[in-house]
Amino acid sequence: MHSYTEILLSELPHYATNVREALQTVCESPAFKTSPKSCEFLRHIVQRALSGDTDELKERLIGMNLLGREATYDTGSDAGVRVRANDVRKRLTAYNTAQTESSRFTFDLPSGSYLPRFFKKATLSLDVSAEDVSTRGRPEQYEVQVPLTLQQLAAPTVIALFLCIVCLRWQVAREHPFTTFWQSVFEGHSVRLYLPPEENSNGRQLVAMDEIQASAPLLNLAGQFQSKLNLTGEPAARDGETVISIGPTAESKADINTSQSPMDDETQAGGRRLTIIDTADGRRIFDRTTSKIYPVSGDSAALLTISNGPIRSIRIDGTDEGSIDSLVKVLCERDTFPEALADGLTDTATTQVVFPMDPHSRPVLFRDEPPSIQTNIGKTR
Repeated sequence: MHSYTEILLSELPHYATNVREALQTVCESPAFKTSPKSCEFLRHIVQRALSGDTDELKERLIGMNLLGREATYDTGSDAGVRVRANDVRKRLTAYNTAQTESSRFTFDLPSGSYLPRFFKKATLSLDVSAEDVSTRGRPEQYEVQVPLTLQQLAAPTVIALFLCIVCLRWQVAREHPFTTFWQSVFEGHSVRLYLPPEENSNGRQLVAMDEIQASAPLLNLAGQFQSKLNLTGEPAARDGETVISIGPTAESKADINTSQSPMDDETQAGGRRLTIIDTADGRRIFDRTTSKIYPVSGDSAALLTISNGPIRSIRIDGTDEGSIDSLVKVLCERDTFPEALADGLTDTATTQVVFPMDPHSRPVLFRDEPPSIQTNIGKTR
């Protein structure tokens, strides 16, 4: 497509109407008219890209949202998404080959990706002055050879050294705290994802769709580390296992008698200083050491609890669903992952972090080791 230029994703909203019209034209073309399923797949990925939901263009999520697969289905043995994508690529190639010059917008699907690329007709403008034409190709009357300086001779060596430094820094960057932490979660451990079951009228245990959607970043994360999450309705971990839970568990829903002494509460909670309780003003973070509500700017915050040892657990909870979803995304993205958590699973401490939703507030870290540690760990997006 030499006569077309690619539209950047950041510019895509400006062309949304044109892209939707082009999508309709493609689906009505001979290349797609005979395959409703391929057209459905193409509509799905294009609409996701237009809405900015590019994170959902992963094989597992496409299989769940478009093909009706279960969240735990084996993408290695079930090639439904890959087969459909390959068919769409072939049909797009046929369409782009046969299309006329009147097509102003089109798109394709790169191999190995489920994120389409968008193109618009290139507009060429040539503005050549008479002076340029008269002087084009005319040789210079004089050619002077200037001897190279020492700095110029050394330039290739300096550039090569600079590239070596860049490569070295890239190697160091690979051991990012994000990688360190999640490798310690997935490598050599059985990891279960706790989703609280709900019973329907027939007494069958079901999992709400919003629970699946909230855990989607974690499911993708497991794929990045070539591991998998086993869904479970049992929040308790066993020796050698790691259990990740999102939202309130049966234990966290239990009422806390704030008239008890801090030591009694701490003993009941297995050493955890902070928990989330229901109050008349909504869900709040409760500090057992002071028997008071932990003060949070804006009253909205998420609480991360990492319990290490023979039995390991990672609990993601919050005062509201928005704070919980935000914390899941922070932990699952390399750019927003808090560096102070890199060693969260390398000792026997219980680590807790309060993530205020106020953009001007910083997360605060607590460990159960004496003396009590309270540290600002940096601002997250």
